[in-house]
Amino acid sequence: MSIPKDPRQLMINLMYIVLTALLALNVSAEILEAFFTIDRSLGESSAVVQYSNEQMLQAIREEAEAYEQYQPYVAKAEKLGQITGQLQEQLRQVRADIVEAAGGLDQQGIPARETDKDIPTRILINEGHGKALKTAILQARQDLLSLIENEEQRRRLEASIPLSIPALPPDATQPTWEAHTFQQMPVAAVLPILRKFENDAEVAEAAILNYFLSKMGAQIVMDAYEAVVAAPESYIIRGDTYRSEIFLSAYSSTADNIRISVDGQPLRVEGGKATFTTSPSRPGQHEHIARIELEDPVTGTVQRFERPFRFQVGEQAVAVAADKMNVLYAGVDNPVTISAAGIPSATMRVNASGTDLQPLGGSAYIARPDKPGKAVITVSGEGLAPINFEYRVKKIPDPVLEIAQKRGGTLPAGTFRAQQGIIPVLDNFDFQARCEITGFEVVRKPEQADIAVAHNSGARFAGTARRLIDAAEHGDTYYFNEVKVRCPGDTGPARELNSLIFKIR
Repeated sequence: MSIPKDPRQLMINLMYIVLTALLALNVSAEILEAFFTIDRSLGESSAVVQYSNEQMLQAIREEAEAYEQYQPYVAKAEKLGQITGQLQEQLRQVRADIVEAAGGLDQQGIPARETDKDIPTRILINEGHGKALKTAILQARQDLLSLIENEEQRRRLEASIPLSIPALPPDATQPTWEAHTFQQMPVAAVLPILRKFENDAEVAEAAILNYFLSKMGAQIVMDAYEAVVAAPESYIIRGDTYRSEIFLSAYSSTADNIRISVDGQPLRVEGGKATFTTSPSRPGQHEHIARIELEDPVTGTVQRFERPFRFQVGEQAVAVAADKMNVLYAGVDNPVTISAAGIPSATMRVNASGTDLQPLGGSAYIARPDKPGKAVITVSGEGLAPINFEYRVKKIPDPVLEIAQKRGGTLPAGTFRAQQGIIPVLDNFDFQARCEITGFEVVRKPEQADIAVAHNSGARFAGTARRLIDAAEHGDTYYFNEVKVRCPGDTGPARELNSLIFKIR
C-alpha cells in the first residue's frame, strides 16, 4: 500500500482504516470519545491561530494608517479574511446539519447518535454536500494564492498553505474523495475532519498575513519628516527681495536604493540622506546640480530627479551637520560636527538644550539625548549672533525578531531545538545599540495533541519554555506572542513586537 507523504492525509487515512476495523468489532465508547477529544483540540488550536491572525491584521492596519502606500495590503488582508470566513461558515453549517440530524449535543457536547453512519453518508454523499465542500476548499485555495501577485513568491507559499484536497491513495476502494473520506463514517469521526479543514483555513490565512507583513517591511517606508526651506539664493544684498519655498519633506531613514550625486560625483547615502561638502577657494557665487536616482525594489525601474542649486561664499559661515543622519537618537551617542569658518575657535561657544553635548576635540562632538522630543544646538562667537539649530530626537526603531537567523517560516526540528532564545536585531541602524527582550509567550501546537503554552522571562529559553522547545517534532507549529522589548533610551512601558510563527519540518 502506498503511504501518503502528507501527515494530514496520513491521519485521515489511518482514522478511516481504524474506524472501519473497530466499528466492525463494535467500537467502544472510549474510542469514540477519543475522536471528540481530537475535535476539541483542533478547535482550541484554531482559536490560538485566529488570535495571532487578528494581531497581524491589526499590525497591517496600523502600518497602513502611518504609510499610505500600504493601503492595498489592508484591502488584500480583508479579502483574505472574507475568503477563509466564507469557507469556514460553509464547514460550520455542514457540521451543524450533521449534529442536528444526530439529535443535538448532550451536556458533554457529544451528539446523541454519535455512532450513526447513515447521517454523514446521507448529508455529505447523497445530498452532495461533500462534493460541494471539495469544490469550495479547492476554490478557496486558488483564491488565497491569487492574492500573491509575484509568481515566484506564490510558488513558495503554496507549500506552506495546508488547505487542500489530498489525492486518493492507490488502494482506495471509493471512486471520489468525498466517498473515500465520509461514506459510512460515524458522526464521531466526521466532525474532527470538518474541524481540521477549519483549522487549515486559519493556518493558511496566517501564512499569507505573515507574507504581507514581510512585504511591507521590504518597501520604501517614508518614516522621517523635515521642514525644508528651498531658496534659489542663499545670500542676498541689502535691499533685495528674499524668496523661498517652504514645505514638509518626507524621506526614508532606512532605504538602501537611493543614489545621490552632485555634478556627477556620487555621494555617500546614510539614513536616506547624503551630505554634500565642498571647500571653495574663492568668495562669490557657486552653482551645482544635484541628481537623485530612486530604484524601485520590486521592478528595478529607476526614477531620476535633478535640481540646480547655488550659494554665495562669504568670509564667515557656520555649518552644523549630524555625521550619520539628520536626526538624533535617544539613548545612544550621536556624532556631530560643528564648525564656524572665520571665527576664532577660542571665541566660539556651543550650547545645547534637550541633549547632553560633549566635545571630543576640534569640531567633533557627541550628542546624547535621553528621551524623544526636540534638541537645540546654539552656536555663537565673535562677530556672530547666536544661531539655533533644531533637531528632532527619535527613539531607536523597533528591532526585528529572529530565531536561527529567520523571522518565521519553516525550520528543521534539530535546528529549532538547538536554539537558545530569540534575538532582537536592529536592521539598518548605524549606531552601536542593543535591545533586550524582557519576556514573551511561546505556544506549541502539535499536529495530534493539545496545545501547550509557556511564559518566558528574558530572551533565553528557560524552564517550561525550554522544555517546549526541546519537544519540537515534525509537523509542530510554534507561536511566539507578546514579545516585550526594551531599547536604549526607552522610558515608558516595554515595546510589544509582532509575533513569530515557525512550522517544524
